[in-house]
Amino acid sequence: MRAWPLQRGWARPRDERLRVDGEENYFGMQSREERIGRNDSTFREANERIAKAASGYDWVEQVPFICECATESCTVIVNLSLVEYEEVRSRPTRFFVSPGHQASEGVVSLLEDRGRYLLLEKEGLAGEVATELDPRSDS
Repeated sequence: MRAWPLQRGWARPRDERLRVDGEENYFGMQSREERIGRNDSTFREANERIAKAASGYDWVEQVPFICECATESCTVIVNLSLVEYEEVRSRPTRFFVSPGHQASEGVVSLLEDRGRYLLLEKEGLAGEVATELDPRSDS
């Protein structure tokens, strides 16, 4: 992505486009809920690769996963067993976040506080986007 000078008089061109998951979107055209669904799904994709690698090494307890909150810059590690991770992944609208990270999540239901992490269910547009982007879903 191009870095735009922050000097007075400079502005990002209005027709500049952003590529997200192979799709072009104008800056600022995504709703908050859509952005949340896409951010969460990006972390989920990374966690899918982590789970696959961990299972290939028979590493099934306390696998270090990335918090699936909507904060783009989040780097918090949440340890889950592969059994716990598969339980979270049982539905495309379910995500786990580090305690305290649920505030950035938009419209969600707290399904369970499990101490090390919270199990959330996305609702509304964020849930629809998460389902659409779920690599395990047929949609």
